[in-house]
Amino acid sequence: MNRRLFIVLLLLTTGVSLANAQAPASSNVYVFPLFVDGTAGGTGYRSVLRITKTSAQSPLQCRLTQRNTSAPFIGAAGDFYPADVLDAGFSPPAVTQLTLDPFLPWEILRTSAQSPLKTGYAKLSCPGSVQAQLQFSLSDAQNNKLGEATILPATQGNSFQFLIDNRDGTRLGFSLTNDSTAAGEFALIARDRFNYEVDRAYGTIEAWSQVSHFVDEVLALPANFVGTVELVGVRGGQNYAVGLQFTGTVLTTIQPLVRDTPLPN
Repeated sequence: MNRRLFIVLLLLTTGVSLANAQAPASSNVYVFPLFVDGTAGGTGYRSVLRITKTSAQSPLQCRLTQRNTSAPFIGAAGDFYPADVLDAGFSPPAVTQLTLDPFLPWEILRTSAQSPLKTGYAKLSCPGSVQAQLQFSLSDAQNNKLGEATILPATQGNSFQFLIDNRDGTRLGFSLTNDSTAAGEFALIARDRFNYEVDRAYGTIEAWSQVSHFVDEVLALPANFVGTVELVGVRGGQNYAVGLQFTGTVLTTIQPLVRDTPLPN
C-alpha cells in the first residue's frame, strides 16, 4: 500500500532538476495543484471533482482546464464530458465545459483511470461562485478503493510554508504548480524550531507545469526532524501548492501558510 502511494509522487515529477496571505487572481477561479488519472503497477488512480453552484447567476457555464493530462469525465447521471485539447506544443490545455442551472445545480465528475498514469494540475473557472473540491483515490485491479485524499482549491502566492514532524515516521511531500508562461527556478528551504536554516535546494519548473517530490528526497534532514519547510515559487509566475503527508499507509493533504513574499534568509 505504501509503495502504491509512493508511486504517486515518483511519477508526478515533471520538469524538475534536482504576506500576508495572497488571494487567487479571481474569486471564481479554483486551482488544484495535483490532478491524477490512469493506471500504474496494477493500481488505478482517479480524480473526482465535486462542484456545487452557490451563485444566483443561472445558467452558470464553467470551464475546467487540465494541464499535463487530458482525462475525460463521467457525470453523476452517466453523462460523458470530453476534455478537448485545444492546441499543440508543451503542456497544451485540455478543456471540459460544464453548465450548472436550477435543474443541475451540482455535478460530480469522475475520471476513468483506464489509460496509463498521467499527472498534472487542473483549473476551474466560472462566471459566478461555486463550491468545489477534488478527491484523488487509489484502487486495486478489482476496483476496490485503497485510499483517497481531498484537495481544496489552492491560494496563489510566492511562498508556501509547511510544518514538518518526522518523529513518527511521517513523510511530507509537496506539489507545486506554475500556472503561467514564466518558466524558472523554485527553492525548498528547511528551518528548525529556532528558525535556523538546516538545508536548502533548488529546482526548475516549466511553464504551465507541476512538480512533486518528497521533502526528504530533496533535502538532507536530521533524523526525527521537527521544523518548517518553505517552498518558494517561480519569480513572476502564478504559483500554487499543496502538501501531501504520508504516515505508514495513511495519506492526507496539508494546506500551507501562503505569503506573497518569501521569508528573509
